[in-house]
Amino acid sequence: MGVPVRGTLAVLAVLAFALVPRPLAAQQAEPAGATPQTTPSSGSTLPAPPIVVLTSYPEPFAQAVAAAYLRTRPGEDLRFLHKSTHALIEHVTSERLPRADAVWTSSPIAIAELADAGLLEHPVRAGPEAAAGVRPSPPRLHAFAYSRIGIMWRPDLMRAKGLPPPVDLGSLLAPDYAGLIAMSAPARSGTTLLFVELVLQSLGWDEGWAYLQQLAGNLATVTARSFGVPEGLGHGRFPVGIGVGFLARTQPTNGEPLAFVAAPGDVLLPAGVAALTSARNGQGARRFVAFLQGEEGQALLADPQVARIPLAEAREAAPFEERFDYLLASTRRDVVVALFDQLVTYQLDEHRRFWRRWREVEAGLTDAGEAAGEATVEARALLDQAYRRATGVPVRAFMAHDPALVRVFSPTAPERLENRAFRERLLESWHRETRERLAEAGALVEQAQRRLAAAVSPQAR
Repeated sequence: MGVPVRGTLAVLAVLAFALVPRPLAAQQAEPAGATPQTTPSSGSTLPAPPIVVLTSYPEPFAQAVAAAYLRTRPGEDLRFLHKSTHALIEHVTSERLPRADAVWTSSPIAIAELADAGLLEHPVRAGPEAAAGVRPSPPRLHAFAYSRIGIMWRPDLMRAKGLPPPVDLGSLLAPDYAGLIAMSAPARSGTTLLFVELVLQSLGWDEGWAYLQQLAGNLATVTARSFGVPEGLGHGRFPVGIGVGFLARTQPTNGEPLAFVAAPGDVLLPAGVAALTSARNGQGARRFVAFLQGEEGQALLADPQVARIPLAEAREAAPFEERFDYLLASTRRDVVVALFDQLVTYQLDEHRRFWRRWREVEAGLTDAGEAAGEATVEARALLDQAYRRATGVPVRAFMAHDPALVRVFSPTAPERLENRAFRERLLESWHRETRERLAEAGALVEQAQRRLAAAVSPQAR
């Protein structure tokens, strides 16, 4: 016997209502003066529909912005749906429920990807670039603020260890920093994906992965979210971390405030907000976007709890897109994320062991100097060979954005059994190959050590 259509529709309506994000605490009771919405056919009034904002920002930051927004708009119902950057992109592109009216994220890669898919409304504001006839990139067009990415640290903990503060990305590879650095994984943090792409696009694909794998030898941990890095620093779990500047400025600590240095120093990353083309409350979404990009929202950025760089300050900066390809980063995002986990996240112990031993032998090589004669040259050649072996990458640069490989790793592509099986085989092969490379590189380091020891030991006698 079939289920009545009317009953089925009622059940679906209840389920859909249950999926709508809960309103902010301030909005749980309808405030006085709320603006009702009139239904023309009946003349009855209905509450204005909520503005649902899909965001990658943490709740405390979102609440601070919401409080400022609602002070002059007490009749609005502003709701946030908090997701990681990757989950945010998938939510919009897969048209998942509950439907959002706007997206608000610190990731310019996410904005570039959603704009390229035609899912973002063009903003109403016309900045100086538009007046000059310049067409900025989508991340710059949809920007409401800017931030810097780099290195944060606890000055008191660094002094206690007798270590100098980091000055650039190269500082993080110093042997003295072994086991002292934290970063999050790009699979769970859009900020970290930006950092990884900055490295890959600045140094080049092969040299970039070499840097990241060498950095892995100094990592204390890979946190689940980007917020875990400043929180860990605040609690003294590690003294150095990689992250975005505003998190360093707003993180309370049990010691000295966090210090921060931008790396690279001239990079300004646009954080974006945009109404979605699929918005149910398009007018509300546009009001929220206009607030953040307008005078009220820009003034709010100076609040210590917000701590972002306003649009006016960033106008003089060279457009980041002149040397950063957002769409390339977006296209190969899922491949880069998968590679990082297999080469770095799941190989931390192996990297730590290898790089500790490699540095020990390299230091011995430096101490031996010319006294070891030809053995020094041979040992250096073996160490160089070990370095190349340990820092290899199983995917060539052009393959990382090949449509066939991208489709295999894309969470929005149709899931086929053969795709899933192929993906699992690829991940397993990358993992196994990385372990084998590190083991072979370790054997080369031991060869170098034995060669050096054989040349130096007769002199010692």
